[in-house]
Amino acid sequence: MAGNNGISGGLQQTTLPIAMTLSAFTAIAWYNVVDLNVVIWVTFKRRQGLYFYSLLASSWGIMIYSLAFLMKFFQVWKNDYVSVALITIGWYAMVTGQSLVLYSRLHLVVHDKQRIRWVLYMIIVDVFLFHVPTTVMTFGANSPKADVFSTLYSIMEKIQVTGFCIQEFIISGLYVYATRQILKPGATFQKKRFRQVMLHLIYVNILVILMDITLLCTEYANLYEIQITFKGALYSIKLRLEFAILNELRSTINPSGSSYDNHNGGNSARDTSLTTFNNLQAPQPSTRAYACSASGQATSPFAGNIDDNRVMMTTEVVVHREEQDMEVDRESAGGRGNTKGSRQKTGPSSNSSEVEFAGAGY
Repeated sequence: MAGNNGISGGLQQTTLPIAMTLSAFTAIAWYNVVDLNVVIWVTFKRRQGLYFYSLLASSWGIMIYSLAFLMKFFQVWKNDYVSVALITIGWYAMVTGQSLVLYSRLHLVVHDKQRIRWVLYMIIVDVFLFHVPTTVMTFGANSPKADVFSTLYSIMEKIQVTGFCIQEFIISGLYVYATRQILKPGATFQKKRFRQVMLHLIYVNILVILMDITLLCTEYANLYEIQITFKGALYSIKLRLEFAILNELRSTINPSGSSYDNHNGGNSARDTSLTTFNNLQAPQPSTRAYACSASGQATSPFAGNIDDNRVMMTTEVVVHREEQDMEVDRESAGGRGNTKGSRQKTGPSSNSSEVEFAGAGY
């Protein structure tokens, strides 16, 4: 058992600084989880949907994972099978739950349904590639045959940490790439608040990638007990940041709805106010209306179908035509007060190039 850093059973010959570090990381994880759960239950109006449940699962998973490992390391719970069972449950919920949190809001910036579907497939496949084998090795390393499984567990631990970090790199990379694509066109016309939230989304996802890199460093430095408790603290910080920025993103894209008013995470048309022109349902005006567009294409982008579901910015120009009564000068001869009333339509002003531009079919 000596020198196993807590892989089999409890920690052996640990020092006070290490013990305090493990306790500090566990305290950070628990604090963030409690804070996040208070915010979730206070602010969510509709407590349903993938986003809501994945947030709860991931946060509770962090709490269970951190507690069970602390009890195992210091042998507060003598039965290692109980500790390992709780560790496994918490680990599944913590890691895969957090990926599902990111997946459930991915549709707000990525409008390619096939790409979003592939992200879900990746999450499901990684459960069988990394969760299941590691679970077997974990129970084996804490069984009477620990000498056989401990080395295999150490190898599998590095593989699964790397695999799940790559998974989060891909999802965070999609957020960064899609957000940059949204920010590129029409930067001059985008509202300051919208650009600020989008930039924050990029920064948060870059920070998530950097935090995952630090986790990889502790794993490959063979600091197992530090890596385990650091992982719980790190995931709690990431989850708190993601919760904040994803809700800001929702409230910015769909200001008419609540940022916490989620349904099922991605394919509902009510999840976002961003729609293509194919889905646009504008109210029918009672008077004659003009439509115009400025495009570098040979044909108007409003014509035909838009297959790539890109996000476009439109500016509505309303031109009013008013009618007013005009009085004709009274006849000066005879002093008679006959007045000729006529209705004269005022044409477009000299500045009404919008009407001419629209009328020409551009």
